[in-house]
Amino acid sequence: MDLGYLDSAPIIQIKNLTKTFFVKGANVTAIDDFSLDINRGDIYGIIGMSGAGKSTLVRCINALETPTSGTVIFDGIDLSEQSGRNLRHLRRAMSMIFQQFNLLAQRNVLSNVCFPLEIAGVPRKEARKKARELLELVGLSEKEKSYPAQLSGGQKQRVAIARALATDPKVLLCDEATSALDPTTTGSILALLKGIHERLGITIVIITHEMGVIEKICSHVAVMEDGRIAEMGRVEEIFSEPKSSAARKLVYPDEDKRVNYIGERCIRVVFDGSSSNAPVFSNMIRECNAAVNIWFADLKDIQGKAFGHMIVELPDDESQAEKIVSYLRSNNIKVEDASK
Repeated sequence: MDLGYLDSAPIIQIKNLTKTFFVKGANVTAIDDFSLDINRGDIYGIIGMSGAGKSTLVRCINALETPTSGTVIFDGIDLSEQSGRNLRHLRRAMSMIFQQFNLLAQRNVLSNVCFPLEIAGVPRKEARKKARELLELVGLSEKEKSYPAQLSGGQKQRVAIARALATDPKVLLCDEATSALDPTTTGSILALLKGIHERLGITIVIITHEMGVIEKICSHVAVMEDGRIAEMGRVEEIFSEPKSSAARKLVYPDEDKRVNYIGERCIRVVFDGSSSNAPVFSNMIRECNAAVNIWFADLKDIQGKAFGHMIVELPDDESQAEKIVSYLRSNNIKVEDASK
C-alpha cells in the first residue's frame, strides 16, 4: 500500500483531552491528558484492554461526549466551539460502525442504508439510488429487500458499513466493529474496509482490543492504558519492539507463562521486517553446526514482511552459542537476552 499520504496534515487532532465521570460520589477519570494526531487518509488503530478508555475516547472524538478539558479538532474545526446544526453537520462527516451493528429491525436493508440520507433531507429517489450503489460496494446488492433478522453477522456489518458511508464521511470510526464476528468473517470485513479505504481515500480509525485486527489493516497504532497513551508508532515498530508493559502484554500475551519453562540460556529473536525471506534457522543450524530448541514462535505477515519473535534456547557450549548469535545478527535479525 502506498503510504505517502501519511505525511499530510492531521484530520483529527486530540489535544490534552481529559474526561472525568462522577460515579457513586467519586470522580473517575476515563481519559487522562490524551493527545494524538491522526493524519488524513490514514488507517489508525487505537488498542487497549477492557477499561482502557477506548469507547469514551471515540465518543469524545465525535462529540457524543463533552470532554472535561482539552480539545478535539476535526478538519481544522474545534468541536468544543460548535453546537446545534453545525455540530450535527460535522458528526455526519464522522460516521461510526459498532460492534452490535445498530440496524433498525423494522426496516429492510435498503431502507436502513437510506435512513441517514432521509435525516439529511435527501430526496427519496436520490437516496435509494445512492443506497443501491453502496450495497453494491459492500457486496450485498441481492439483499436489499431482506430484513436484519434474515442476515448473518457479517452481512449485518456490511449493511452498517454501507449506511455509515451514505453521508460521504471524511472519517469512519469503527468501535470494536469485528468483536462480535468469527475469525473468517472478521477477515472479510477487514478486507472490505481496506478496499473501501483504497477506493475512497477515507480516513479510518479502528478501536479494538484485538492485536490481530491492528496487524491486518492499520499502518499506525496507539496503545491505551488507564486512559493514557502507553505507546504509539507504526504498527511494525510496535510489533517488533514494544517498549511499554501495555504493548508487551498485547504483542507477547504469553510472555509470563514462558518464564516457567525456558532454559538457562535463551534469546528472543525479533523479526522486524528487515530480514530476507531466506530460511534463516535451517541455514544457521547448518552453518554453525549446532542445534537449538525453539520454545515459542509468533510470526506475522504485515504488508508482505515478517514481524514477530521466537524464544530460542541456545547450546550450553559458549562458543557455539556466541556463533549462533553472531550469525543471526549478521542476517539483520535482532537478538535479545531472554534468560531466566
